[in-house]
Amino acid sequence: MSPSGQDERHKDPVSGHVESDAAVIGHAASFAPGASVPWHRHRRGQLALTLARVMRVETPDKVWLVPRGSVLWLPAGTPHRSLAPEERLMRSLYVRPDAADALPTAPTAVQQGTPLADMVTWLAETYDSDRLDRAWSTVAGAALALVRPAPGVHIRLAAPQDPGLAAIADTVQADPAEDTSLEDWAGRLGVSARTLRRRVQAETGLSYRDWRRILGLTVAAERLLAGGRVTDVAFETGYAGTSAFVAAFRQAFQVTPGEFQRRAAGR
Repeated sequence: MSPSGQDERHKDPVSGHVESDAAVIGHAASFAPGASVPWHRHRRGQLALTLARVMRVETPDKVWLVPRGSVLWLPAGTPHRSLAPEERLMRSLYVRPDAADALPTAPTAVQQGTPLADMVTWLAETYDSDRLDRAWSTVAGAALALVRPAPGVHIRLAAPQDPGLAAIADTVQADPAEDTSLEDWAGRLGVSARTLRRRVQAETGLSYRDWRRILGLTVAAERLLAGGRVTDVAFETGYAGTSAFVAAFRQAFQVTPGEFQRRAAGR
């Protein structure tokens, strides 16, 4: 037993929250700058609020970019991983599956413009499994009732299962300006270029060139949400000029980088 009397055997290995009989558990967590939380899943659904400028959450088929003060709902059992370039402060509610019947059944960005973020923060910071009074439980119920789906900022991008493709994706996302060719990657991975080309197509539904471009633009979108200037982000992600970057971004996401920033800010 821990000093607080909680059974450490029931501690979530990633988030650190301790299981209890409560329908909703509040939890506050922090992660070092650049720390990557590996692929994992929770037995409970997670209503996650980020206090970092932007947090990147990956699910098997999408990349979610969660700006500061925004909330993302992840149903119980959803595989996901997350990353933020700066210190990441998170405030989460973990919801027992039988208490989440009214919540979305798929990962969902939650509508902004409600008191939800303040409620999640308060619930996460005041949670005490030994002293859950009526006020806390009432606010928790009200918070769940405020969960309304919103478009959010997400990009459809399959997470590759092949270790070689995963290594390519991680490399590009760490440095989107790097320009290793498919042929060079094939050599590094010990396969033919033809085999690698087929693997990319089979797992992502895209050509290597298009997949590589979308990976880089995903990083660009993340940096734009963190407040980066369009010109700076263009050069950081390997574009020779702003006009080429704007054209590529618009082709991929149907909005210009500036419009993307304004929409994400709710303007």
